[in-house]
Amino acid sequence: MGKQECIRYVNFDYAGDLDKRRSITRYVFTLSQAPLGWHSILQSTVTLSTMKAEYIGIIEIMKEAI
Repeated sequence: MGKQECIRYVNFDYAGDLDKRRSITRYVFTLSQAPLGWHSILQSTVTLSTMKAEYIGIIEIMKEAI
């Protein structure tokens, strides 16, 4: 059996919700190329830049990983 790796794939959509102007964070965790879990969530705050939206998304993903 080969090495098993847990990999996270992340996608951010800055201001993706046109009604609320909030960003959408999507991610999936895989183990040996099989999905373990995924999530797509509307961020709880409105951000003024893509960098801030990415920081918020990364924090949410790391909380999920822990």
